Order: sequence, then structure tokens, then C-alpha cells
Amino acid sequence: MLDENMRLFLKWINHAVYQNRVLNMEHRDLNDLAIFAAIAQAGSITGAADKMRLPKSNVSRRLARLEDRLGVQLMERNTRSGKLTSIGVCYADCCRLMVEEANAADAIVDTSLAEPSGELRVSASVLVGQQIMAPAIAAYAEQYPKVQVILELTNARANLIEDGFDLAFRIGENQDSTMMSQAIGTFPLSLYASPEYLRRKDAPKSPRDLKEHRCLIMGSGIRTSRWKLKRGAELVEFKAPGAVIVNDFLTLRNLAVSGGGIAMLPKYAVHTECRSDWLSAVLPDWSGSSATLSAIYPSRRGATAKKRAFIEHVRDIADSLR
Repeated sequence: MLDENMRLFLKWINHAVYQNRVLNMEHRDLNDLAIFAAIAQAGSITGAADKMRLPKSNVSRRLARLEDRLGVQLMERNTRSGKLTSIGVCYADCCRLMVEEANAADAIVDTSLAEPSGELRVSASVLVGQQIMAPAIAAYAEQYPKVQVILELTNARANLIEDGFDLAFRIGENQDSTMMSQAIGTFPLSLYASPEYLRRKDAPKSPRDLKEHRCLIMGSGIRTSRWKLKRGAELVEFKAPGAVIVNDFLTLRNLAVSGGGIAMLPKYAVHTECRSDWLSAVLPDWSGSSATLSAIYPSRRGATAKKRAFIEHVRDIADSLR
């Protein structure tokens, strides 16, 4: 009889737990989960409120409501800062995935639309933006006038999720394994200088002559750069002393145009300058390494139709500059 009573008691308990879960589901607001994901990404309630353009009190109230419903503390907070609890870290990962799945659901609708529309936020470096993004956006806007392209140029690597970008275009390998990546084009690096500089200093006839010239180096916090030059099967490595060291290709190119010395630049950076005779190739039989331009986007399901169309326009412009 005791065993039967215990069995009935456990059955009642399980039913009560089930009913409680159903009640919890009925009172669950998925917007609370999305806001918590934003809090976790921003690192604070204030940061999430700014990003989502909501009152801070609203965000704080939703977090408190979510914690009350779950019966756990997701974030330790004081008047100045906040830190996720251990369970908060795990819960935030699930909330982030939920937001990604919701975005993927929207993407299904976006893909089915005959004409892409809405915002497309894009990040690129300054030189890539000027040389490749600008003409690509012009062509894209002509074909898809209902899409508002928001382009932000920065040489710093943007965090696509935290900064809210749909796409980023970067030179070099994708170092974030959580992001999807598509190679757009590969551009050879070659040596360039202004015709006036080459007349004044005598154009080098071989790589070893470079040590007599002013070398303009792309870098940050370095004094020399190892230039690798290749001609057929020949490979020469040259330790170029930096007469000027710059961390921006655009400034490096402008220095070369102004007669400041010889710079190693990707072809897309000097297309107009070479056609206008502002720059001339130095040691044209020799080429350096290559720079790969890639499209980066934060989606496990692939790019939406809106993104794919933009990537193709960028690819067309990149192909014309190689």
C-alpha cells in the first residue's frame, strides 16, 4: 500500500511539474531572451539598451522578469557594471542561437521576395571602401533600389555581431571560425613609385638595387619589412628598411604618388593611378605575395539573397581591377 501511495504521489508531482512548465511556456516572452542575448554580447545593460535603442529601465526590467520566471540569477550587477553568472553564460549561448535561428527564419522570407529590401550594413577598410565598395554600391543600388546600404569604413576589424553588421569585406584570412567566409578575389602585390621619383633616383634594375631607395612600408610598430619578390622560378627576399612606416594602404599609396618612395601595393589600390601616370610599376617582371579579399558574414545557413547579390556586385568590381 505504501508503494502504491508513493507511486501516486510521484505521479502527482510529475504532473505538477509538467503543468508548471506549460504555464511557464505560456508566460515566456522570447523578446526577453533576445534582450538577454544582447546584454551578454554588449557586456552590460547600458550597452544593450544603446544597441537596441531601448530605455535602460526597460532592458533592466525585462532581465529581472526573465530571472524571476527562470528562478535563477543570470547576471550579477551593481550600479556600475554587470557580470554573467555561470548559468547566465550557458543561457546566453542558447539565447544567441535562438536569435540566429530567428534571423534565419526571416532570411527564408527575404530569399523568397522577388526584390530584396531593407537595410544592409557593411564594414570595410578605407581603401577597399573607396576602390571597390563605392562602385559596387552604385551598381547594387541601381538594381535593388529598395535596399538601403549603410557602409562604415574602418581599418580596425569590426565585430560583426556586436556592431550589428550584415557583411564585412577584409583583406587576409578569416581569423574568426564562428564567421562564414567567401573569397572574392586575389590581388598580386607589386612595387610602385611616381615617375618623378624614378627620374630623380634612377629606377632600380634588379631587387638588390632597392637598398639604395626609400622604401615605404605597410605595417605598425615595425622598422623593416621582408619583401618577397618572385620572377618565374626565381625568389628573392629583401629586408626593406622603412623610410616611412604606415598602417594604412591609402596613405601608403598617396605617399608613393607624392614621390615619397617605392611602395608594395595591391593592384586594386593603384588601378586609376597607373592609368593616369601618377604611378609606375617598379621591377614589373617581379611580383610580391598576394592579398585576398574575402566577404565575412555571421550566418551558419549561408548568405541571404540580399547579401549574395551584394557580394556578386563586389566580385564584379574586384575582377575588373585585377
